Amino acid sequence: MLLLISLCTFGSIALLVIGLSMKSERDVIRDRMFDQTKPAESTLNSVELEMAVPFTERIVMPFLRRLAGFAVRFTPGGATQAVEEKLETAGRPWNMGYREFMGLRVLSVIVISLAGTAVINLVNVSPMLRVVGIPAIILCGALLPDYVLDSIIRKRQAGIRRVLADTLDLMTVCVEAGLGLDGAMQKVIEKQDTPFSREISRALQEMRLGKLRADALKDMARRIRIPEVSSFVAAVCQADQLGVSIARVLRVQCETLRSVRSQRAREAAAKLPVKLLIPLVFFIFPAIFVVVIAPGAIQIARSLGMLQ
Repeated sequence: MLLLISLCTFGSIALLVIGLSMKSERDVIRDRMFDQTKPAESTLNSVELEMAVPFTERIVMPFLRRLAGFAVRFTPGGATQAVEEKLETAGRPWNMGYREFMGLRVLSVIVISLAGTAVINLVNVSPMLRVVGIPAIILCGALLPDYVLDSIIRKRQAGIRRVLADTLDLMTVCVEAGLGLDGAMQKVIEKQDTPFSREISRALQEMRLGKLRADALKDMARRIRIPEVSSFVAAVCQADQLGVSIARVLRVQCETLRSVRSQRAREAAAKLPVKLLIPLVFFIFPAIFVVVIAPGAIQIARSLGMLQ
């Protein structure tokens, strides 16, 4: 009986303390309103969030968008689509869209035109060369961003070609170990950090959002624009439709890719002697001629009395 009275007393005191420590509904509403009406702290948070954004996205990209406003109006729709496709193939460098690229093109034209005009004025060329040179400089400024973008695309495609066979080997091992194709693609994302693995990650995200696997893989091949990837995607889609073993298809694709890579290496080795002719003729042979012929020429000149 004494124990029961003690437990009841302890419980009553605990409930009383809990009830006194709890806030009333009015206090909760007051605290929420106070949190919503703190201007200094909210302003500070917004400034901190804005400063956390990278400099390129905070300053450079908005400047390029404003600069592209005039050029976008006079650009046809086909050119817009072509630039968007090239940016996708390049992997969206610096998170750049079509408007940012057009702004970069306008900026390149302005900077190179000013620099070229200053050089022409300093050199003091003839009026005819000035008339021909200024349009050529403007054209170079307009084509420079496209050249840089094409070089980025070539470098990215070369990187994908280098790792493609190894990536398919990893996928083949994962599929033969019992994983599905989606699981093998996820393993590739976990084990590798390459342009191809990032494209696979994007395809997986699209599949999670509801896109069919065949459509996601075809979009990936369309973005990469490499015949080997297109052949791999076509084989996987056909195997998926016909019910063929994915592991066998991946194994055949790996062997084909390694054969293609070997043929490409032999082709590059066959082109090497032709490419070496230019440095041999213009840089190496003149030095050899000077070292070999010059002493004999000096002796002949001395014997003929041409040199004292």
